[in-house]
Amino acid sequence: MSQPCAIHACDRTACALCHCCQQNICVVHLNEHNNYLNSRLHPFVDTIQSLDAHLKSIDIATVADAYRQQLEHWRADSHQKIDHYVEQKYREVERLLKDKVNEERDEINQVHNKVNKLIHDQQMNRTDFHELSTMVDYLERQVNNLHENFIDIQIRPLVVDANSIYIRGINEEVYNLSILSPTYRTIHQPEGSYRILSSNDRILLMHQTPNLCLVNEDLLIFKQVPWRNGKVFDVCWSTTLKCFVLTTAKSVFLLSENDMSIEKIKALEKRKWLSCTCSEKCLFLSTNESHSSIMKVTLASTKKFDHQWQSNICKSEEIIDTLRYDKENLAVIIKNHSENTTRMDLRSAETLRPIWSFILDVTWCPTKPLHCCPFIAEDWLISDFESGRLLHITKTGNVNSIISYNTIPYRSTLFGTHVLAISTEDGVNFHKLNYKKTYTIFVL
Repeated sequence: MSQPCAIHACDRTACALCHCCQQNICVVHLNEHNNYLNSRLHPFVDTIQSLDAHLKSIDIATVADAYRQQLEHWRADSHQKIDHYVEQKYREVERLLKDKVNEERDEINQVHNKVNKLIHDQQMNRTDFHELSTMVDYLERQVNNLHENFIDIQIRPLVVDANSIYIRGINEEVYNLSILSPTYRTIHQPEGSYRILSSNDRILLMHQTPNLCLVNEDLLIFKQVPWRNGKVFDVCWSTTLKCFVLTTAKSVFLLSENDMSIEKIKALEKRKWLSCTCSEKCLFLSTNESHSSIMKVTLASTKKFDHQWQSNICKSEEIIDTLRYDKENLAVIIKNHSENTTRMDLRSAETLRPIWSFILDVTWCPTKPLHCCPFIAEDWLISDFESGRLLHITKTGNVNSIISYNTIPYRSTLFGTHVLAISTEDGVNFHKLNYKKTYTIFVL
């Protein structure tokens, strides 16, 4: 049985189903729809032609010059390090020569005094003469050798590591958690292990009771050291100190990447610490108490912690769960015990002034802290352990995506640019982050 055209006020008989509007329409309107769709192709042609013209107009040398500046900065910095190293070795040469000259001067003075005494006493004999002759010959050889043969300098050619500069494309597009790949590796954590995680792109720190463990890029534990200083609340990496910072109930510790030595920071004792994070210039610490405050400590490679500032950003009923630094900003997760709410602030790391703030849609838990970490393209990732979810927050303070995780996620951290590590009740899961690449140069 024939059907009328679905278009209003058209009395023609329908002849086909339009795949555009999913309605049965007549041949006239079918052609109109087809023409309309074809007409919408023309703007695409214009845009494509415009993009093609733009690509043709790009001066590769001009664009590459901006990246070249990064390479030139690396070269200048390398030259400066070489100059400093050579100057240090030159000072060693000067010190050796100075010590040797002083030593020879002392011996010459002794011989001189002996000659003067013999002249004064007028009692020179053959033995004295032979002894003085031997000593003077020896001193003459020693002094002459100072010019050429005293110092042996062995110089090996400088070998530049081919991996010193690593160039690759990275993603600057929006990432959606729904495409998170399955776990491709898990490092087991026995019962009693602390669910801490931190990385410096090359290595990752975790706890595998009773040891603190360093994991390399092959996801293998290659260093470990026993930990006997109580529960670890938080951990972060300091580029300036070249070590990990760990907080416990009343102390702050440093863990050396090189020799795995553990050092307590005496200047930061006798406070109730909870979270920690580092910029290039400062260590940020939050207090584990109501009306939490943030301690800002100036960092120096000498590991002095004398310059400290304290700032109160919380109300009397609020406590800071987590601090995380990234790109001049400080992410702060704060719980309000009177309102049973949890909010996330993004603040300036320099002034602690708020950039944005919003209440998180998470299950209230007064006893366990909620953690976040820097994510792709200056975004943030929250591990919601109560609901078993991961929340992707954009750098502008919006929820990008939320996914249910297959186990309880306690903490997470990026390990390099393409691996996400998530601490769970069973161990640390590793996921590969696969996404479309744009092109940026990194000088490591």
